[in-house]
Amino acid sequence: MLVALVLAAPPARAQTCMTLSYSFQPDCYRPDEGSACVQTVDHLDLGPQIAVWIQSADGTQFVDTLMVTNLTAVRGIGNRPGRWDFLSAPLFPYGKRQMTLPIWAHARGVLYDTVFMLEPVCAVGGAGFPAESCLGWHEPYSSTEPFYCRPLMPGEVNLAGADIDAVSCASVFHSEKGKLDPTTKSYYPPRGDLTTFTPVDGTDPTTYAAINDLDAVAAATPAYGAPYSGTWNVPLDLTPGDYAVVVEVNKEFDSNPSHMHPDYDDPNLPGYGIDGNFGQPSVIYQVPIHIDVMNGTPVQGTVSQIAGYGDWSGATGAINPPDATISTTNPGSGEGRLLQTDGSGGSGRVHVVLAPCLGCKPLPPPPTAVTALAPTAVGLTATQATLSFSNAEANGGPVSSYEIRYRPGTSVTDGDFGQAIIAQLVPPGSPGTRASFSIPLMSNTQYVVGVRAFDGCGQRSPIAQITFKTPAVQFTQLSGCFVATAAWGSAMGPEVSAMRRVRDRLRPTSVLFAAATDIYYRSGPAAADVLRRSNTARAVVRRFLGPLGAVAQMATERAIAPVSEPAGRTPGPRSLQ
Repeated sequence: MLVALVLAAPPARAQTCMTLSYSFQPDCYRPDEGSACVQTVDHLDLGPQIAVWIQSADGTQFVDTLMVTNLTAVRGIGNRPGRWDFLSAPLFPYGKRQMTLPIWAHARGVLYDTVFMLEPVCAVGGAGFPAESCLGWHEPYSSTEPFYCRPLMPGEVNLAGADIDAVSCASVFHSEKGKLDPTTKSYYPPRGDLTTFTPVDGTDPTTYAAINDLDAVAAATPAYGAPYSGTWNVPLDLTPGDYAVVVEVNKEFDSNPSHMHPDYDDPNLPGYGIDGNFGQPSVIYQVPIHIDVMNGTPVQGTVSQIAGYGDWSGATGAINPPDATISTTNPGSGEGRLLQTDGSGGSGRVHVVLAPCLGCKPLPPPPTAVTALAPTAVGLTATQATLSFSNAEANGGPVSSYEIRYRPGTSVTDGDFGQAIIAQLVPPGSPGTRASFSIPLMSNTQYVVGVRAFDGCGQRSPIAQITFKTPAVQFTQLSGCFVATAAWGSAMGPEVSAMRRVRDRLRPTSVLFAAATDIYYRSGPAAADVLRRSNTARAVVRRFLGPLGAVAQMATERAIAPVSEPAGRTPGPRSLQ
């Protein structure tokens, strides 16, 4: 269903300013319309990737990108080291996800050098494997990673929200940052968030940020349960005519009987990652709209059905017409990735409003800056900050919008504000009332956060900013089996879990065993730290503890076959920790 309404009584000619507003609300996977969001290992919902852009009605002219989610725009999900069809998991590190937003990427038509693994091969068990097809064993080419974590085994995906090291990246994580290959091109930019990266091999991926040109339109992934909105000031020289606002949405793990595509499981790391991440391709919603800045004609439009879908592999930017292979009745899936909501133009999944900027001739005073920008009472943790401020004023009323950005450092200027990471959109309120927002951060890091207000004429306020340092992570010890965990590479391993259960059963019943355990707790962390730095030492300890682990498994009557591993290597290599 498509609804478009042109309002009567347009203003006089010589209109000099128009603003286009768009809104939508992403929906999560749910059994039915009346259910809450569901998160299971069999059906992960890692949030959508979204792009919004303007193009001519016939699709031949790409006008401008209005918004792209951070994972695509800043963190390089479409152009990073590794095979494009690697299986996935929460915060998965490798693989060129060229199928993320292929319709937008190809329509935009900007090409970048492709990022490949720095090393030609990765050595596993004495044999060489193509590095692009290898998740691990990149230690000589790795350095600390500020975002992606190692892939998880299904048993490590904690859906209850407990602090698991593999999910939170609380420990130092190493990964291969890759190198640029100018002979092969990608429709996606490389990462733009490696400004503090220190290379270990002479390369300099910090140049990725200079190549990435999407900072200005990058946005945090819209949260479930609330509408998302954005604005675009229509260029004064835009040719009057028929255009379309296009929204492309994609999700991993959105399979149905028509779309269950294969992924690649690294045979050198069996058990890592979760199958089924490639399902239904990206879908687009398209709202036609007539734009005439000189006449200033206001328009409202909305759309409920998709206009088509992309190539599941992302190899092309082709748009396939809607058909029965795309789900239409499952909440959060297929066409239902955006929720049906009410707007000023009617009920739909995407709402668009084009309106003249009133009172801009002559220009009023610019908006004031926000005041009292500060963390809330419980707003600063190791991984997140929640801040609030007093709403600014524009010509005696609320401002039109806010731009909120943050980055590591102590200050931000007008010149470099646009290069910082953009935060969630905050709806303006009455001047002087409080507004708040949250941003994800890294622990033990100095940050600066800036807020800038805009009025309906496109004028902006001075930047209000605050700087603070996040506290260090308070580590959660999951097992207490320091040496065994280091030797097997995971606190979730079956041998480690079995020994932990035996420990918990014997300690309360034996004074001697309890005393021995306390001594182990004092010496174990130091020994474990040594083990983590030596594959040989870990192999020796596994050989010594192996029989104990087997006995413990039998004792708890929960024998689990251990995951096979390449000869001479362990299932938890440093580049995957």
